[in-house]
Amino acid sequence: MAEGFRWTRRGYRARLEPAEARLLRGLFKDVATLLTGRRDDAAGDSAAPARDAASTAPVPGRPDEGMTTAADSASEGASSSEQAGDESADGSAADGAFWSLVSGLSLGASTREAPADPALLRLLPPTFGSPSGAGADDPGKAAADAQRDAEHRADAEDLLIDAKLADAERARELLRSTELRLDDAEALAFSRALNDVRLVLSARLGITDAQSAARVHSVDDWKHAADEESAMALLYNFTSWLLESLMDQMLRGLPEDGREDVPGAEDPDAGEDIR
Repeated sequence: MAEGFRWTRRGYRARLEPAEARLLRGLFKDVATLLTGRRDDAAGDSAAPARDAASTAPVPGRPDEGMTTAADSASEGASSSEQAGDESADGSAADGAFWSLVSGLSLGASTREAPADPALLRLLPPTFGSPSGAGADDPGKAAADAQRDAEHRADAEDLLIDAKLADAERARELLRSTELRLDDAEALAFSRALNDVRLVLSARLGITDAQSAARVHSVDDWKHAADEESAMALLYNFTSWLLESLMDQMLRGLPEDGREDVPGAEDPDAGEDIR
């Protein structure tokens, strides 16, 4: 049976059964797969428009077809047509070299739509507006928020995905042993990864309010896991319990009223390892 986290002088300690550790590793991998798919899909969606933009955008030094440039006008008035021809040839060669250099570059998309998958939307919530659609009674504000969010996603979403992938991978590595011992940095990464698992499970279970949360929490025995939904409910409750035990111990480490008390200092056994 799993033992929740406990602070000791050697870090945050917990013990899991082998089957529980394997389940958690699988859940972290599932979250990573979901996030990687989102990043790859977004990259594919932006590739074609970016190539089009790179090939058609006006660039200094490359005149568009059908346009008369200042250089063209100047050459018409030049006294020496031979000199103008030489300069034009030199310019064409320079333009060709430039476009050879930039032909492999792609310009990033200026906007990115919010994910349609509710689980991804909880992992990558909108920066502007509400993921639940609150405020939809003001169409103008909703449209403005959607546009601002799409622009922000194009700039920052991949950074958030990378951070979450790093947490998931770190958590999986920590679970190579059923005896968990986390330092402060590892505890933060593990708690974030656990919370991401909970976000995905809550979306799959349709937890949107207190009533739906109570329905999920009522499933508290593996004997009641008669279908996929009840199994997910048990996983959600297990990860919630484990995360709560870790957060409780981490919060005990925060100083109160300026005191820098050590978690468990009043407990003479606090420094002992879990046996």
